[in-house]
Amino acid sequence: MFCDQCGRESSSDARFCSNCGRTLPAAYQTVPSTGTPPAYVRPIPDNRVNSHLRVLGVLWLVSGILQAMGVGWLWFVGRMVVPSVLTTVSPEFSAGSPLERVILGGIAFASMLIVVQALLSFIAAWGLFERQSWGRIAAIIAAVLSLWRIPFGTALGIYTLWVLLPASSELEYRTLIRA
Repeated sequence: MFCDQCGRESSSDARFCSNCGRTLPAAYQTVPSTGTPPAYVRPIPDNRVNSHLRVLGVLWLVSGILQAMGVGWLWFVGRMVVPSVLTTVSPEFSAGSPLERVILGGIAFASMLIVVQALLSFIAAWGLFERQSWGRIAAIIAAVLSLWRIPFGTALGIYTLWVLLPASSELEYRTLIRA
């Protein structure tokens, strides 16, 4: 059994943590039954990580959908609107000019970055929904990479790091994937 405050391992019969003094919850609950020996059932903790996993999964799924829509919008604006505006503003701009190649190359590069982030968002959402052992790490990586996308990505990144980054969250997540 581990203390949910400091993370130190304690014996299974300990009532208090030997490191920080926190009262330890009962590791097993006895379920009485008639005529048979008592069954021991490990309760699923209803702590911070457990209560926020579904919300995080939904938010990462929404983030991936918005990023996928952003790629479509970027390609539409980049391929249709920008060349027509540049042709109107600068008559020297023509198909195949160096300026057009730079603009289209930048749009392709930005699209690839957004596609990678969208895929990582979908992977993080799936890992959290399914409570995969790698889901927490995928969500932390996605959170760090999304911090620069102000305001939604920054808020989602901070929220994900707040829920999943502490050591106590790792211990709780491990118990959730075993349950």
